[in-house]
Amino acid sequence: MDIDAFIKKQESAANKYRRIYKILDFSIIALILFTLLKILKIDQLLFKFRTFELYADSTYGPADAISAGSLFIASISIFIAILLTFAIHFRDRKIQIVPLIEEKFPSLNERLRTANDNRNIHNIIVDELMGNVLEIASKVNSSELLEKKRFKASMALLVASLAIFSFVVVTDYQSGVDPDDLAGLIEDLPFVPDKENATSPDEIFPLEDDGDGNGGDEDLMGEPAVIVVEGEEVDLSLPPGAGTGFTAGEEGEELPPEFVSSSAYEVGLMSSPAYYEQLPEGYESIIKEYFEEMAKN
Repeated sequence: MDIDAFIKKQESAANKYRRIYKILDFSIIALILFTLLKILKIDQLLFKFRTFELYADSTYGPADAISAGSLFIASISIFIAILLTFAIHFRDRKIQIVPLIEEKFPSLNERLRTANDNRNIHNIIVDELMGNVLEIASKVNSSELLEKKRFKASMALLVASLAIFSFVVVTDYQSGVDPDDLAGLIEDLPFVPDKENATSPDEIFPLEDDGDGNGGDEDLMGEPAVIVVEGEEVDLSLPPGAGTGFTAGEEGEELPPEFVSSSAYEVGLMSSPAYYEQLPEGYESIIKEYFEEMAKN
């Protein structure tokens, strides 16, 4: 093993431990946030708002064991935990692996740095120094780079937060806070629009107009609505139970009249102007009498 391989190995281990710190911090923050939100009934508070009220009875997962409220507060907890973890580790400096190794292993103090700086030089002094450094390096355990106190403290917090989280979830423990009171406090915040000014479904889908004189405020089942069509007043009131749309008030309950056939003129004998007689000679009178009898019947 040369000096470069040794340094890269220790740097990889140090980066791995730093990722472990971040995962522990994220897990602790997420569990604590979820527990607090559950105790404060934030899952019930969300359903007081129109955006979430449709999911109040929704369940998910195996045997529908996970409620929509739990999913909502879990999402909130994870999102906030990501932000806080990023903020905590944002100022973490890049690992300077050589000074860190020398700090953890005093026997390599100054030696490792000198050997690393002169790794491309070959003479009796440098080669002897390099041999001593590599001999010590072969006995170095990468786990020594782990910050044991920080790791133990994080693990203790993780176990405690996990225990409280499990207790709250299993027993469904909640505080005496009323979600309605919390909703009222949120609505009183200056940046939250007043409920009175909020758009309601009736405003989105109006059932009647603004009472501008076109019959919008009239009761369809009460006083008749009258409009003027070509100078004549037409009653558009809807008779109760009609179910057939608007009809004229005076005709709403009348049955259609029976059909009576009519004729443009009285039925009788009439000669056609295009008629002309061309009958066999000797049979004129007989044929005329025949058609006259037919016409009478």
